[in-house]
Amino acid sequence: MAKKKIKIKFTNIFLLIIVIYILVQIILWTIGYFTRTMVLDEEDINLQVKEKGLVVMNETLVKAEDDGIIKYDIDSDEKIQNNKLLFTISKSNVNEKINEKIEVLENEIKDLEQKEKNKSSNIILNKKEELKILKNQKQTYYTDYKAPISGVALFKYDKNFNISVDQLDDIDSKMLDSIENNFISIDKKDHKVSQDDVVLRLIDLNQVYICIFQEKNKEIFKEGQDVKVVVNNSEIDAKVEKIYDKKSEDVVAIKIMEQNAIIYNTRVQEFGIIYRKIQGFKIPIESVVEKNKKLGVYVIDEENKMPKFVNIGENYYKDAKYYYVDYNKNKESLNLYDRILLYPNFINKNIKVSR
Repeated sequence: MAKKKIKIKFTNIFLLIIVIYILVQIILWTIGYFTRTMVLDEEDINLQVKEKGLVVMNETLVKAEDDGIIKYDIDSDEKIQNNKLLFTISKSNVNEKINEKIEVLENEIKDLEQKEKNKSSNIILNKKEELKILKNQKQTYYTDYKAPISGVALFKYDKNFNISVDQLDDIDSKMLDSIENNFISIDKKDHKVSQDDVVLRLIDLNQVYICIFQEKNKEIFKEGQDVKVVVNNSEIDAKVEKIYDKKSEDVVAIKIMEQNAIIYNTRVQEFGIIYRKIQGFKIPIESVVEKNKKLGVYVIDEENKMPKFVNIGENYYKDAKYYYVDYNKNKESLNLYDRILLYPNFINKNIKVSR
């Protein structure tokens, strides 16, 4: 009887082990089935940083030299050449009176020519000579203003900003707190101006910079490096002109290489700076783990469905969300369309991933 009870106990234990094994397999299969993965696909990746930058330009404020009525000969944001006529100022009210006299005299001549058969009569000739004198007088009360430089003409200015391109090496990030976008609009229509009024701003296209501020030794930028500045979702050609080594930071002076009115009318703003373009994989930072002092991901072997650790290589870049792996420089490690564990952990990297 005792032997029979012992035999029953062993049978129950054996059945329990089988049930536990089946339950474990079901649980592991379920975990494996619902483990999240992602497929690596090659993308065109723009590696960029977003930094608050200070715009510094070689700019000239053009002021009226006389009181009078201004009439512009250019449009806003127009690219101009040196010595181009910008505007004319009709001095004071003198020309208005002369214009009235000219108009009266022209009407008198017109009436006389209709009445007189001889258009060369002394009366008409005398009137025409008088008209000529008035028109010459009118010219003496006009002043033409021509461009002192080649560049872009703008109808906005900031009278409080006084940092020039010559002071790039004196700029630091502390200035960002005290500088605002405080531009004043200039009327483009004919209007009265007083002496010393700012009537136009000229920008030298060859001297426009964005200064950004980086932690020391970040080594993202190098002098002479071609970059893209992102403004309102548009990419603008630019180049790293100079990196100033400060005590606590690096000041990166980026030269703008193409015309853009938004930058010209900005003092301080957050800019996206694309410093490199690669073709490669964008891997979430949660998917990358360290093993044996190497960074890698767990790739699913499509034959046995088991994850295996694969090094991501040396040519990668990283930000707060992703690792960017240059596919063309890491072909011996990761492959196109590899399936990886999205969130590797102690369990899922040691079981079959069935889906």
